[in-house]
Amino acid sequence: MTSLEAQYASADNLRARISLHARFSTNPYPYPRWVFDGYVFGDSADVFEVGCGDAMIWRENADRIPDGWRLMLTDQSDGMVAEARAALGDRARYGVARVEELPFEDESFDAVIANHMLFHVEDRPGAFSEIRRVLRHGGSFVSTTVGRDHLRELRELAPPQPGTQFAETRGRYMIETVPLELAPFFDEVVVERYEDELRVIEAEPLVDFVRSRGGESPERLEAVRAHVEQAIERDGAFVVFKDTARIRCRKP
Repeated sequence: MTSLEAQYASADNLRARISLHARFSTNPYPYPRWVFDGYVFGDSADVFEVGCGDAMIWRENADRIPDGWRLMLTDQSDGMVAEARAALGDRARYGVARVEELPFEDESFDAVIANHMLFHVEDRPGAFSEIRRVLRHGGSFVSTTVGRDHLRELRELAPPQPGTQFAETRGRYMIETVPLELAPFFDEVVVERYEDELRVIEAEPLVDFVRSRGGESPERLEAVRAHVEQAIERDGAFVVFKDTARIRCRKP
């Protein structure tokens, strides 16, 4: 099992990271609602999400999903697909698939979604080719990702361990590079940032976040806890910059 497969075999690690953002983000408009605001697909559409994780965006917007949307959710992890199925039941169809080899016919969908997963994909041109192939002409491709300075203070305090998928940022799908990456495959590329930061007032959720990335020793986790507790006592909070964006584009 690769480190990526181990990381996403279940939703536990993902939820530890989501929990930190949910509890301590300062933007009053919830991030899942903001992401869903970008899903402008009309009243009737075949909508496909690749790398669906535990279906958090759909779960948090269940009251907003149009009756005319026919949902297809996939992930390369059986565990994540099971979590998504538990969240949405028969509201969607499900499958295990890799974005580089999508098991669908050409022009099967009106919209494709890829949230916070393309930075794990090495062959992104292959992924973009597949996404374009399964989209209908004029169809929407919506993705989310982060910038190079995302969680800067946290990365400086506790750099991700070598060998984990969080350790290397060069060459990844980042806000600064996505327009150039997408241009050969899609038109009308628009980058929309979500303004936010973390004001962490309890050390343990941040320690859980660091632990969830993998490879951390107990001693290093204790050092992180002590640093964050000192910052909270001194400043009232440990503040972490966030840089997240939604990217929208269309198949020509």
